[in-house]
This record gives sequence, structure tokens and C-alpha cells, in this order.
Amino acid sequence: MGKKRFFQPMLLDYSLPHPGVRQIRYFIFLKDILLLALGAFGGPQAHMAMMIKHLVKKRAYLTEEELIELNALCSVLPGPSSTQTITAIGYKVGGPNLAYLTLIVWTLPAVVIMTLTGICISYLQEQRISLHFTRFIQPMAVGFMLYAGVQIGRKVIHTVTAAGISILAAVASFFLQSPWVAPLVLVAGGITTAFQFQKLER
Repeated sequence: MGKKRFFQPMLLDYSLPHPGVRQIRYFIFLKDILLLALGAFGGPQAHMAMMIKHLVKKRAYLTEEELIELNALCSVLPGPSSTQTITAIGYKVGGPNLAYLTLIVWTLPAVVIMTLTGICISYLQEQRISLHFTRFIQPMAVGFMLYAGVQIGRKVIHTVTAAGISILAAVASFFLQSPWVAPLVLVAGGITTAFQFQKLER
């Protein structure tokens, strides 16, 4: 008997006797996604920490290992990794229909908020009103990133090699302000862990 595929809808886990009960569960899932979308600031790293907190620990829609694996898969695909990950979670929980709804619920708040923000900023500039109050946005984003980095690091850094790669990557990203830093760090980290994995297999 072959291995059970990891990436498949969890329809059996939610196939309750009455269809209405299953619909209520899906509604609760979409409500959780909406709450995440309304507070989703800081980029994919911050989103990952929020997903672990709300979708794994609080609701147990999937395990931490499954979420990390989904996020890793979506990170190598072109496009926004957070959106792909959250859509994949919707597919895993309730199949393609719930995945489509999850995508809409996740993206709609950002579209509305950013559209209104752009209109407001344009209006303030036309009225020559100072935008100095936006100076708080950057330190807030840094705080979100630091929190997310600590939370994710606790989940995925378990060896001295992983800790070393993380520290070197952080130092390189801080001191070398170049768009080539991120891909080079990813390639170097992947090669290092690949050699380490081969040694463990032997």
C-alpha cells in the first residue's frame, strides 16, 4: 500500500453527519482567515507567525510541520507566498471550493485598505497636509519582522548549522544592501544544508 499523500483535502476529517454542520465549520475557518487578513502586516514572515498562532495552535486546522512544509513549497513558486500558503490551507481543509473562498477573503481586505489608503494620501498631498505621522510605520514593520523571526526561528532552528546560517544571513542582509544578497544567501544555505543532510544519511 503506497504512502498517503500529504497534500490532499481533509474532507474526511470534516465529513460530519449533517452538511450544515460542515458548512458552519467552513464559515468559522473563513472568519479566522478574515481576522488574519485584517491584521496581516509585516510581510510573509509575520504572516507565518500569525498562521502558527491562530491556525495551528488555536484552531488546529493543520500541524506546524504541515504548515512549514506548505510554506516552503509556496516560497519556491512565483508569486506571493503568503497568499499561496493560505489558499493551500483552505484547499487542505475543505477542497477547491473553500480554497477559492479563502483566496477572496484573504485578499479583499488588503485591496480595500490599500485602495482607500492611496486615495487618502493623494488627498492629503493635494491639500498640502503633512504626512509626518507616517514615520511610525517603518519601526512598526521592523517590530513585526523581529517578532516573526523569533517565532519562526523557534520552530525551524534545531541545529548548530541552522543557527549559524541564520546568524550569517541576518548579518549579510543588514550590512550588504543589495538585491543579490537574498538569492545568494538562499543558495548558500541550501547547499550547506544539502551537504549536511547527506552526511546524516550516511
